[in-house]
Amino acid sequence: MFFTSSCNKQKVQGSEKATNEIKSFVASIDQDFKFLEEEILKIGDSILVLYQNRDDILANGDKNKFVIDGPFANSGPDEDPDLSTLYISTKGEDWAKIQEMIILTNPLDEVFKQVISKHEVITQVYFNSSVQLNRLYPPYDARTMLDHDLDVTSFNFYYEADEKHNPSKSLVWVEEIYVDPVGKGWVLSLLNPIYFEDELKMVLAFDISINSILENYLDKTKRQLLIIDQTGTVVAGKPKAIEALSLPPLKNHTYIQTITSDSFRPEEYNLFKSKSREVRKMISSFILSGNETYVLNEGMDKITVNVYNMDNLNWMILDVVVQ
Repeated sequence: MFFTSSCNKQKVQGSEKATNEIKSFVASIDQDFKFLEEEILKIGDSILVLYQNRDDILANGDKNKFVIDGPFANSGPDEDPDLSTLYISTKGEDWAKIQEMIILTNPLDEVFKQVISKHEVITQVYFNSSVQLNRLYPPYDARTMLDHDLDVTSFNFYYEADEKHNPSKSLVWVEEIYVDPVGKGWVLSLLNPIYFEDELKMVLAFDISINSILENYLDKTKRQLLIIDQTGTVVAGKPKAIEALSLPPLKNHTYIQTITSDSFRPEEYNLFKSKSREVRKMISSFILSGNETYVLNEGMDKITVNVYNMDNLNWMILDVVVQ
């Protein structure tokens, strides 16, 4: 009797310890992402100051800071590490507006550089504008990665924050993971639409690589965790957790050719598409029914999966325990 009671007590204590560890894990990500929201709002405010001082900046700004070669500036093996790379799509028809925006936003290079050095999880900071200008830091070889005639407003890291999709003009998390056009692999984005005098001037963005989530969060816990988005698609996870749920190993996909459209995670990483009927039932239980625990009996293993919700994103953390 005492032995049984002691074992039960140890199980309860172990469960509470695991719950507290995962809640701490979730809170850490939520808190860091909240800091990113505050940071991108600050940069947005600094951009508004540029527009408020537009006449002075255009009159006195450095008009020769960038050497523009076709659709590109500061692109290639010899790019200046202190400057952003500029991409000017051939779809941009108003050259005067493009030149004006380049000069007006030149002070952002130093701001972007400071953000990258300050936040490990941010892989790049940039903006896209309907005049078909992209300014991105750190610099990269855009010439070999991007076609000349891309429409920068046709990508989710612009249109999800535009007036049609985001009438509240608030911050937007692009929660569905996609492949970054400039070779950073799987990323999620935080967007800040910048309006001046009721006109959308640009969409400012931070990209956060899934590798950075692995390195900064998942690799620091021994628990077998899996992060999924609201569609049931895997964002990141520990190898054993991925294997236990009958998923293929995650790969850090990069483009092998120039980009023409959005590219999201393939269906093979969606738990609703798992080859295991039990896993499909589990994800339905979590997302469609709102349950918090599910027990799978897969072969010789008994697998208990507990789910925890994040605050900033509509993501779930699955704690996979193989017994």
